[in-house]
Amino acid sequence: MKTNDGLDILHFLFPDGASRDVRRMTSQADRICRLIYNEGEYTQDICLQVHKDRTLVSSLKQADAFTYVLQGPAEIKRACFYLLNCLDAGETAAPEAPALLISRRKYEELKENAGSYTLYFLAECLRAETGDLVQSAQLARVLKCHTSDGELRLCSRSGTGWQLQQAGYIEDAGGGWLLRMSCRTGEDWIVAVPASKTQLSMAFYEWVTL
Repeated sequence: MKTNDGLDILHFLFPDGASRDVRRMTSQADRICRLIYNEGEYTQDICLQVHKDRTLVSSLKQADAFTYVLQGPAEIKRACFYLLNCLDAGETAAPEAPALLISRRKYEELKENAGSYTLYFLAECLRAETGDLVQSAQLARVLKCHTSDGELRLCSRSGTGWQLQQAGYIEDAGGGWLLRMSCRTGEDWIVAVPASKTQLSMAFYEWVTL
């Protein structure tokens, strides 16, 4: 999704109504990201601003407010992995598995109700959406028993406007899924692909250092 409107970016980054100085951000930064990540007691809600000479990371949690400056690829990489609670910087090759195309509204409904649904029912609902029995069963298991989940809202300067992208992540003990999401009004899709937290962290780092 592309926009020239600073208010569009404000609503995109902070749909929860949080008040931030987005005009100052958009006038100076080349890229802006909001990252929300939860894994047990480990939680992050940060805004990351990429400038030509530095990268700023600011906490959006009132009880733990901070801002720090990152400089240099090694420091940025460590921060990207830390923010996603990833200590393993090993294998990052993408798995050989088909992507699943799902209605975003249906996915969010299933995720919200996964605790009260049986694993079989979740898998059948996903299979009806995707047509893939094996991968739907694996995604259903993660929805039912996830140990971590997160969300990335990405804004990249593009000419005179901004390109907006949204992605999610969900993981259980057996593996995780990266979810590319529609963010344009009227669109309703998610493309889900198996991905480890290491792969997600590396993709996040690569976006920051484009």
